[in-house]
Amino acid sequence: GLVARALAEARRERLIRPFTEAGPWIRRYLGAAPPAGRLAPGTGPSPSPYESPPPVVEQLSGRERDVLRRLALAMSTEEIAADLYVSVNTVKTHLKSVYRKLSVNRRNEAVRRARELDLL
Repeated sequence: GLVARALAEARRERLIRPFTEAGPWIRRYLGAAPPAGRLAPGTGPSPSPYESPPPVVEQLSGRERDVLRRLALAMSTEEIAADLYVSVNTVKTHLKSVYRKLSVNRRNEAVRRARELDLL
């Protein structure tokens, strides 16, 4: 059906998050286990390769790393802009690029992912 075709396309591009966030009804298409905490540790099927984000393919620029370091310090967009002597819009552009490269959607996810990848 339509969902299966969409999932096949998304798998090619490693775009699985919209499906995992869609709810429990989609698990039959994903072939994934129930959410964490439902099974005792070490039991059940092994995790799906789609559960962890893909590695960073494109390296972060120097300025993106500067912004990311300041994210880890819990600085606001305005504070980052002032600290780097750039506009708020420039910081937002760098943030979008960082999120895309790290396959995340939020600040805290970017910091967590950067730490996992030893970027911070």
